[in-house]
Amino acid sequence: MPRTNAKEKLIDAAMELFSVKGYDGTSVDEIAESIGIKGPTIYKYYKGKEALLQAIIENADMEYNKGMGFGINAGENVHTGRELKEFAMKSLMFTIDNETARRMRKLLTIEQYRDVKFAQRATKHQISNIVSMYVPVFRRLIDEGVMLNGNPEVIALEFMAPVSLMLQMCDREPQKKDDALRMIEEHMDIFVERYFITK
Repeated sequence: MPRTNAKEKLIDAAMELFSVKGYDGTSVDEIAESIGIKGPTIYKYYKGKEALLQAIIENADMEYNKGMGFGINAGENVHTGRELKEFAMKSLMFTIDNETARRMRKLLTIEQYRDVKFAQRATKHQISNIVSMYVPVFRRLIDEGVMLNGNPEVIALEFMAPVSLMLQMCDREPQKKDDALRMIEEHMDIFVERYFITK
């Protein structure tokens, strides 16, 4: 059943406030006031702030997984270095440009040192999901003789760590997006030159 317009507004308002002030730093009344309703009205839609946060997480996960292309067949069409770069840049541009993904990264950055659940979610989104998406791709490319032999997990970390750093810079300093994208593309070109037999 789709969310009502009021629920969508609450999710959007809460996510914006959480990404700026943090979860603990945002009150139910502030969320309500930001969309022109009284605080107690939120309880008509959600049992409380925790339930609203859960709805935000579910919504963000669904949007993120779809936009990033997570799934069984992720990267199945990657057979050359050029195709790897295209695949990686498509995912990267989604996560840079998607407002939900940006807000969730900011929220996780603020809260990861205060709450173990946020810390685990930050690790999942910033490391585990990305590595698990690329490890099978690199393993297959190594088996096909397209890439040099090596540990696919370490190779995935080597490929994604600089991208993640530049993404964090984009979140902090959006005016540096073009510089970050240039660095990321140069990194990917060097990576392909180093590891790929079939460019």
